[in-house]
Amino acid sequence: MSSAHQQSGAVSWYAITPGTCASRTIAKGTVVTVTDLANGRSTTCVVDDRGPYISGRILDLAESTFAALTNPSAGVLEAHIRW
Repeated sequence: MSSAHQQSGAVSWYAITPGTCASRTIAKGTVVTVTDLANGRSTTCVVDDRGPYISGRILDLAESTFAALTNPSAGVLEAHIRW
């Protein structure tokens, strides 16, 4: 079994279908595990869109998916992603 791909960086949220997320490079349909580095909470999402297009951000989550990690009012969190 090959090892999972991994990346760490800033994750934000936007209005999209719950359970989905956006990545510039990860293939659509890929399940991504997202772990909030501040509190250790994890969730998953399915890549269904392209983005984020703000420098330094690695993933955009659906608002409800982001809320599973931390309060959406935070806007951005530092996370580790694995797929």
